[in-house]
Amino acid sequence: MYQSPYKKIKPKVHGPYTEIYLIRHCHPDYRKEKKLGEKNMPLSKRGIEQRKFLIKKLLTLKIDKVYSSEIVRALETATPFAKLIKKEVIVDGRLNEIDWKHWVKVKYFNMSEKTRAKKLKQYDILDKQLDEMQTVARRSLADIYRNSKGKSVAIFSHGNFIKSLVTGILNADIIGFLSLEIFQSSITKLLIDRDGFVTINYINDVGHLPYAVNEDLFKTLIS
Repeated sequence: MYQSPYKKIKPKVHGPYTEIYLIRHCHPDYRKEKKLGEKNMPLSKRGIEQRKFLIKKLLTLKIDKVYSSEIVRALETATPFAKLIKKEVIVDGRLNEIDWKHWVKVKYFNMSEKTRAKKLKQYDILDKQLDEMQTVARRSLADIYRNSKGKSVAIFSHGNFIKSLVTGILNADIIGFLSLEIFQSSITKLLIDRDGFVTINYINDVGHLPYAVNEDLFKTLIS
């Protein structure tokens, strides 16, 4: 019987498997940011609408535990879902949004990896800052994993946190971080085996929304 080359080298993985769903909060009401502060913005009408579709999707996933950041827009996304499945929302400040101000564009085509790094001003400093962010994200995930082995976990968090975690797993540098966009209301799935090996099943799933998401289109990036 024919065996593919992959089958011969396929590593052994072992259950129980832990499913981690990284969920970015739904759309917040940015009009209230100045009055209430960035951390206290509630969901907008659009965000509440997104939440209905997100919850419908999450109800199909048989979630065992629910985590959320301390920030209002994440809590407002997580709490109605947790109530429906009769689970407590475990609030963890390490899941809060990460303040990042260095949004720059980096060209990809006709440039080597080394040239791209040279073109990015303060590459070494920014990459070191990203390493610190990735470490915080990795440690928070490790703690959640240790306390949730074999379970299905929903983590309601923020774009920069999710980007830090995903790029950390992929061993991507600051250029990889700046090149990734995480949509509001999106779901990213990780699978972890009993020995702690991690695989990314998918990133940025917004298939539960009945309309196209608002893409950044480089609006927040500078040259």
